[in-house]
Amino acid sequence: MSGIGSIGRRRLMLIAAPVVVAAGIVVAITAFANTAISITSGNCSTSGGGTLFCFNPQAANGQTGAPVTWTNQSGAPHNLDVCDPTNCPGSPATAPDSTFNNVAIASTNGSTGSHTFTQAGTYYYYCTIHQYSGMHGSITVTASTPPPKVPDVLAPALGAGVGAGIVLLFWRSRRSKRSSAR
Repeated sequence: MSGIGSIGRRRLMLIAAPVVVAAGIVVAITAFANTAISITSGNCSTSGGGTLFCFNPQAANGQTGAPVTWTNQSGAPHNLDVCDPTNCPGSPATAPDSTFNNVAIASTNGSTGSHTFTQAGTYYYYCTIHQYSGMHGSITVTASTPPPKVPDVLAPALGAGVGAGIVLLFWRSRRSKRSSAR
């Protein structure tokens, strides 16, 4: 970049800063993708999900910090809770998350309930209305990766806000043009 003058470098920064910020936002959004699980009616004993209703998929995967959303397609209400030895006989031990309880889902088709896990682990859950034998599933939650860091060269402009950095670069560029015209 030795052939680019100071005004050219400023213009390059003016263009590069928003592009890098936009790329970082896209990466951050895709890093926290939503996990979708449908609830349907029917005998799910072949997939291990219960005898009355099914979680589809019965064994799902998610990431910490990203919502898991259950969508009701069964026409019946559901209330999800984490398994414990009393309510889920024979279920493996579940990961500790005291906030994953009582996810209520209305009976209307298309109704949803969601939960955002904050700790990695495998969570076994069931419907408190239909009991463990009637309806259960699991979700394995892995730790999410943090978004990439902004390159050090852009940190000063981004620290003051992209808008402020762009305004400053534009102002300095205009000022330099006026000075050189005199």
